[in-house]
Amino acid sequence: MRYSCCLLALVAVPAALTAAPRDPAALAAVIDARLAAEWKKAGVAPAPAVDDATFLRRASLDLLGRVPAAAEVREFLADAAPDKRAKLVARLTAAGGHTRHMATFWRRTWVPQADTPEFARLADDFEAWVGARLQEGAPYDRVVRELLTLPAARTARGPVSPVGFFAASESKPENLAASATRAFLGVNLDCAQCHDHPFARWTRDQFWQTAAFFAPPMQDKAGKPAPPELTIPNTKRALSPELLDGTAVTWPDAPAPDTGRALLAGWLTAKDNPYFARNAVNRLWAHLYGTALVEPLDDLSGDGGNTGYHADLLKELATAFADGGFDLKYLTRALVLTKAYQLSAVVAEDQPSDPRLFARMPVRGLTGEQLYDSLRTAAGLPTERADTDRGLGLEARKRFAARFHVERPVTAERSVTQALAMMNGRLTSDLADPAKNPTLGGVVGAPFLDTKGKVETLFLAALGREPTAKELRTMTDHIEGAFEADRDRALGDVFWALVNSTEFNTNH
Repeated sequence: MRYSCCLLALVAVPAALTAAPRDPAALAAVIDARLAAEWKKAGVAPAPAVDDATFLRRASLDLLGRVPAAAEVREFLADAAPDKRAKLVARLTAAGGHTRHMATFWRRTWVPQADTPEFARLADDFEAWVGARLQEGAPYDRVVRELLTLPAARTARGPVSPVGFFAASESKPENLAASATRAFLGVNLDCAQCHDHPFARWTRDQFWQTAAFFAPPMQDKAGKPAPPELTIPNTKRALSPELLDGTAVTWPDAPAPDTGRALLAGWLTAKDNPYFARNAVNRLWAHLYGTALVEPLDDLSGDGGNTGYHADLLKELATAFADGGFDLKYLTRALVLTKAYQLSAVVAEDQPSDPRLFARMPVRGLTGEQLYDSLRTAAGLPTERADTDRGLGLEARKRFAARFHVERPVTAERSVTQALAMMNGRLTSDLADPAKNPTLGGVVGAPFLDTKGKVETLFLAALGREPTAKELRTMTDHIEGAFEADRDRALGDVFWALVNSTEFNTNH
């Protein structure tokens, strides 16, 4: 028989942000003050703060892409330092696991096509390139400029490059224009490809003028390189590259093949670009809070980009991000150190909360990568070795992640097929076997642990917390009610039930 377990005062307003503080806590205080003002205006009381166990699990999933190991839980809960959460955030964002997790996040943002079977081959090298740049501490604007101008970066595996961004768009100027403006500006230019955008100011000419930056140089009458032109399909009109804001473009006398992309990248990543920093902040906020400050994510160019609950906050954070040198770790730490990030997902019934107010944390489904790495972490298995899982290595992780792919975690719902795969799939079934699960094997063979201690250890490993009295009694009765020879299997039942619970499969 198997069981399932489920778990369903702010600072004073600081002075206005006049210069970007490099101290993440100072920026976090500004965010909290702005949100508190919105809550007061809406007459909404925020949810209570989460306990240490919930914060550790939430931060580990968001920053490392996995649940914390049992030893990490014990150490954090035993720490009595008042600033232990800030120290945890600094440690997690400095870890290699954070680099890998965020490389996947930015790859998925910039090259979403790699989540489809047709382009899946592009993911590995592209993520390796992004990871290498993040590990070096490259500022966000530099990473994007290098991506658009296609340099090579050398890692331990050899030279890699972000060519996947171009391959996913089949290197077609019109596809690249749509992808680049969406990914790096949060501007949905696609609708202007065939006609003027019906809800924004973008025109068909602007679409093709942007696409022309990705076209190769032309030749003038003397046979010398000249700025490119693109002919709009089914017309005789040829357009030269022009920037969306009308800024004049200065071309060299002899444009090189990458001149157009370099000129576009320089404007796109400029500190005063009205969309670049806002788009990055908005996407990172959505990753950590479930909902973006301004929705929809892919279109900051409409009225929503300048109005709504938090348009001013988004602009303020974008300024701080740009003034801080486009430092992703600085921004990430600030967003995670807010009191808002540390709010519970549970609110009183008489306090309904619009998710756009961020007065509580939404429950979010795990991505396929988070789920796979969390299963292996809970079982005491490494997440990055290539010689595990019956010799299938990282290919098994990719197949698992593809099966459990979600578009946006905040709206994710497990399908029947996915639920059955979790309950009856090979990986989950293997992890109910003490011989294939180091955590379970260690618990089974620990002579110093009684049944209560064994159950508590499995809860710490899987859910990052101790069991409630009711859970402890239920699980203990199940194990001690089994025949002596079946108690190892009964412990496997407990582990199986925990990793199949709603609590394990979500971040809350």
